[in-house]
Amino acid sequence: MVNDLYVGCLVEAYTGSTLDATARITGNTHNTITFSPSITITSGDYLVIRGYGAPVPAPKTSSGTNTHVAQVLTIGFSSTTKGDYDDNSITFGQVPSADGTTSTQFVIGITTDGSYGGAAADLTVDVSDAQILTREDIIDVIVAEVAKDTVAVAASRSGSNLILTNEFGGAVTVPSSQTVSDSTNNSITITTAGTTTANADVKRLLSDQWLGLLESATFPNTEVEMKQMNLSLGGSRNYTYQYKGIETATGGNLGLVSNHASWLYYFFGRCTSITASLEAATVSDHFTAPSGKVIVDSNGATGDDTAFTSTVDTGPNCIITSSTTSTDGTTLFPPVPKHFEVILKNMESLKLPSMSSGSIDDAILYTFEEEENDELPSFALEQVFSKLPSTNTYRTNNADADEDTNFVKIARGNRVNTLTITANENEEIKMTMDLNTRTVHSLEKTEIYEARKGVTDETSFFNYNSTDEFREPFFFSRGYFKIFGQQFLKINSLTLTMNNNLQDRRFIGVGNKSIKEGIPAQRTYELQFTGHVTDDKLYNELLNQTENDNTGQYLELQFEKSNGENFNLKFTDYFISANNFPMADDKGPIVVEATVMPRTLQSCTVKTHWILQG
Repeated sequence: MVNDLYVGCLVEAYTGSTLDATARITGNTHNTITFSPSITITSGDYLVIRGYGAPVPAPKTSSGTNTHVAQVLTIGFSSTTKGDYDDNSITFGQVPSADGTTSTQFVIGITTDGSYGGAAADLTVDVSDAQILTREDIIDVIVAEVAKDTVAVAASRSGSNLILTNEFGGAVTVPSSQTVSDSTNNSITITTAGTTTANADVKRLLSDQWLGLLESATFPNTEVEMKQMNLSLGGSRNYTYQYKGIETATGGNLGLVSNHASWLYYFFGRCTSITASLEAATVSDHFTAPSGKVIVDSNGATGDDTAFTSTVDTGPNCIITSSTTSTDGTTLFPPVPKHFEVILKNMESLKLPSMSSGSIDDAILYTFEEEENDELPSFALEQVFSKLPSTNTYRTNNADADEDTNFVKIARGNRVNTLTITANENEEIKMTMDLNTRTVHSLEKTEIYEARKGVTDETSFFNYNSTDEFREPFFFSRGYFKIFGQQFLKINSLTLTMNNNLQDRRFIGVGNKSIKEGIPAQRTYELQFTGHVTDDKLYNELLNQTENDNTGQYLELQFEKSNGENFNLKFTDYFISANNFPMADDKGPIVVEATVMPRTLQSCTVKTHWILQG
């Protein structure tokens, strides 16, 4: 099997303490989100599909390929006289039509004297041979001739009955069992009623995000608590009862070579402003985006704007969203959060970043800030082990049986617990994220699910860009580090570790022992670096009893690409907590190891081509 991992970043739905197990989003206008069946949403709520809990992603239910209800007819051959079947015919309606829209017929004609004189036949079966004596012999010849034909009909014999199965059949308007009794019953006609097919709902997570330059990944593991006990005193030395307790998802990790820094949003939790460009001559108050574009709430701007700046605190969800809409342009997937309804007045087409003369054009500038409540953004991870069948490559079996084609697990409600940025000399900038996962969901046997959103080519995923400059990572050599108001030019390595200290909690009324919540606790920052020094400033700061909170002495870290993409982190309120001035064995320059402990994020900006979806 092939192991694939993809991420879906989309919004949740939560209505107080009520989780709806059936409703899904079917429509979305600029001020209304529609559900089927309808459910009540009140101010401040956000949306949950099925009972997975919030914050988790909502799975999209989409129309899949057609499934066909096989049309089966049993024809009893009651006469033992071969001549009674001369010029008889059996007619199927709409036989070769997979979509049920083509009105065609398939006629099987029977002749017992070598000259068929019945209705025009697509397949003539001659049973005039003297060796064919019984009705069973006649049926066997029909079965053999049907097997030679390319039409989608299968034939078999059961006793004195001919069994015909139409692969693309639907409802039969005549009784399913017919009898050829004598020469007066010389024709049997079977027609389909209406469509011959039924659409099957195929569930897909909106897992259309290219993960970026993923170097390593650990999918969250499911741990099940085992309980063993004795039902009473005495008995054998063995336990007399055991059962399974709570389920816990642990250990999720993503290790990326950083070609963008938008992952910082999932750690800090708030996107307080977005500055980007709009397509010229767009129409206000609409959802439809040009092919290949995305749409964005322009926060009150009108058509023909070429740029906008959103100052709305987007809280746990960013307002740039996918361009996947319904055919009428009124449905958004992912759907926007409920609390955006008041500002969804002017939906505009976002101008996608591009390259010209070696520099990024129409870059998106995000400002991220620390989230002080427990509504950190989350995303879903989808893992699929596939045998890669030639058709419906990533679709699970539609049968109540053990899955043998695609084994899918969905880790829901992934929040970034720890994010580590590593910059070592002669290497790319790397980001490693330890995840806190709400639950790992495995599919029911009878669920029809399509992993990877049915996409086989990963370069077709959202945010994948064929431009080399956008795909290439940040490098150690194009960055700077400032501390105490001056730039340190001789840094060999640097590691920034940020921790949300998410704590697992479980609450009464959730209704599922496999679901847990991650509550943020004390946020901490730690920066470790090694570098060459020219004076004793670092040592003096170790002894300094006064916290560095001067605006001119921010602890600042920035990396950029040659095309202009960059990310900048500024911290204030920091101490030097440790440093080490070792003697160099090679009698070379002094390399100092130091640890800095900031308390407060001053600012975080990301200039990028990457589009946040939620």
